[in-house]
Amino acid sequence: MENAYDVEKKYLTQQEVAERFRVTPSTVKNWRSKGKLVYFQAPGSTRVIYPREAIEEFERQHTAQEKVVEFARPAEITRIKPGVSSIRQKEWRV
Repeated sequence: MENAYDVEKKYLTQQEVAERFRVTPSTVKNWRSKGKLVYFQAPGSTRVIYPREAIEEFERQHTAQEKVVEFARPAEITRIKPGVSSIRQKEWRV
């Protein structure tokens, strides 16, 4: 037979889940109603508990990995000095 300590260790309350993810308990409730979290609720009870393993799996799935973005260096700019135009200038007569 399991003692109360083992049960608390295997399950988290809604408040504990909210503290773990730094969100409000109502956010945890929304996740639960959308089917994102596995939970247990005894028939006729308002108390909801979440298996620790399921919460840890949820955390692994929704933890973003750091993305390393490498920027391509722009091509070297070649500067050309303005030269004399190849178009013949009009000759002005006075």
